[in-house]
Amino acid sequence: MTTVHRDSTSITPRQLEVLTFLFSRDHWSVGEVATSLKISSAAATKAVGRLERKGLVMRSIDMMDRRCVNVSLTHAGTETIRQNQRN
Repeated sequence: MTTVHRDSTSITPRQLEVLTFLFSRDHWSVGEVATSLKISSAAATKAVGRLERKGLVMRSIDMMDRRCVNVSLTHAGTETIRQNQRN
């Protein structure tokens, strides 16, 4: 599997795809990520969890619907996308 290196953190092509998708607006629900990328909710949750552990995204509970989890890029996640766009 090909990986993209960001300092000491490497990300997979799928994780890069998720980061790139998240870059297009402030936040998305995990379900929206799954639907838009045509992957299962479980796969989206797994990718988001790994990206969160790497400090590239953060999850938050939607205040209007507490069952919904929103995902957004951290500063490090945004920088990862910008670095990747330059390469």
